[in-house]
Amino acid sequence: MKRLLIWGATGRTGSSVLRQLLEYEHIQVTAAIRIPSDISRLPKTELPIQTAIVDINSPTSLRDATANIDIIINAIRLRENIPPTALIELNKRIREASGNLENRLIVTVGGAGSLYMENGKRFWQNPAFPKSTLPRGVAHAKLRDYLKEIPQVNSWTYLIPPPTYIPTGPRIGSYNQWKPRLYCLSRRQTVSVCVEIT
Repeated sequence: MKRLLIWGATGRTGSSVLRQLLEYEHIQVTAAIRIPSDISRLPKTELPIQTAIVDINSPTSLRDATANIDIIINAIRLRENIPPTALIELNKRIREASGNLENRLIVTVGGAGSLYMENGKRFWQNPAFPKSTLPRGVAHAKLRDYLKEIPQVNSWTYLIPPPTYIPTGPRIGSYNQWKPRLYCLSRRQTVSVCVEIT
């Protein structure tokens, strides 16, 4: 049985990933939450959801949460005006706490700002990119560049959804990799890709 820890399970994408992962009997899922009251923000499911209270700024808390975990899904959406290196620092803390990554996978979900467009620029550089999320867009681009430099290639996957979600769109059961271009995709389909990776 695979053991999986998911951060961001109370958010839009994270809760969808959690809900879909619970469909698989061979995966034991734990939702990492910040405070006990966050349990009420988790999606309503038929099966009970196992939780762990985790402080992402505490190496001890991170180490305890990731012990005996095979796959870590990071679907956290850091809020406000985050520095460009905030997601890199979070990834480093998770990696350091996780210890030996030889048999572990860290899946990061998010980051349309890091997508390359046909003109070679990043989506966060496009005038259409929402100003309110610009700090996250830049941070995701920096994280993507950082991950590409990590020597342990098999220890990470970065799932970058398209800039536009169709919230109620279908889950079609397959996915494609496209050349740089702005696409639209349903949230359910993006979640299916994340689940397939695990």
